[in-house]
Amino acid sequence: MKKRFFTYSFVMTLILLGAMYGHLHTGFSDMSTSDLIRILFGGGNDVENLTVFDFRLVRTILAVFIGMGLAMSGAIFQTISRNELASPSLLGVNAGAGLGVVLLVYFAGSTTAWGIWTLPTVAVAGAVVSALLIYFLSCRGRDIVSPYRLILTGISMSAGFHELQVLLVTRLDPNKFYLVNTWTIGTISGNTWEHVWVLAPVVVLLSLILYARYMELNLLSLADETAIGLGVHINRSRFVYLIIAVLLSGFCVAIGGSIGFVGLISPHIARRLVGADSCLFLALNRSNWSCFSGHCRLDWSSHYCT
Repeated sequence: MKKRFFTYSFVMTLILLGAMYGHLHTGFSDMSTSDLIRILFGGGNDVENLTVFDFRLVRTILAVFIGMGLAMSGAIFQTISRNELASPSLLGVNAGAGLGVVLLVYFAGSTTAWGIWTLPTVAVAGAVVSALLIYFLSCRGRDIVSPYRLILTGISMSAGFHELQVLLVTRLDPNKFYLVNTWTIGTISGNTWEHVWVLAPVVVLLSLILYARYMELNLLSLADETAIGLGVHINRSRFVYLIIAVLLSGFCVAIGGSIGFVGLISPHIARRLVGADSCLFLALNRSNWSCFSGHCRLDWSSHYCT
């Protein structure tokens, strides 16, 4: 299994590097490989440096980290709910983040009203509030949180948050509506290196925490009685991993937009390739979806805008 893991990881890494090269190489003004190497090593003029470093490279790195974060978030949700169709969008986390963003634009008129941390803070706050509501409604009157009750509550809350978003969006003026609509569709166009410094430490830190606790995550995929017999505190562990998944999803959605399908597909691919062991599964899942996200999300913005 480990041999297969390293083989697939190597292949995925090559695909990721190829996708990154393609997005740095192509665009409104194509660059040869020699020109790209020259610019990356400090030999470019002002226009070339602006195009490569401030437009294409920023989007490439952001797409990779957004893919990593959302892939791991989806894998956690599927593990703790024991449902292979679970994802941040299904469980209401993305909807909670979206409602926070709509409220921000509705009252403040901008997504950067108080600096670069405004949008991530509000989106993560909305996601956390949504997750806490779903969790406590799911465990009310019960000793153990049922994964099925968690999913059903999440679907209901997601629908309610979406309706509130629609109600607020209909009351926005055209400029505010454009901001919300752009974020809802999902884009990383216009982001800067500051967004990279906001997102990258969060994804890396939470990734390390997950890898340090992967054995416990493995046990959560078992039946509740079995996990309890092996010493797992079910409710506490589910709550901890829920918060980690919400933070990953909240930060990624804040910067990349409300992307509904991300985090659903990659865990299935990784599970088919290396099995359900959480350490290998999360690692391949991260590189797997980074390749897919890095290739797909940047294609339009880098090819037509820079």
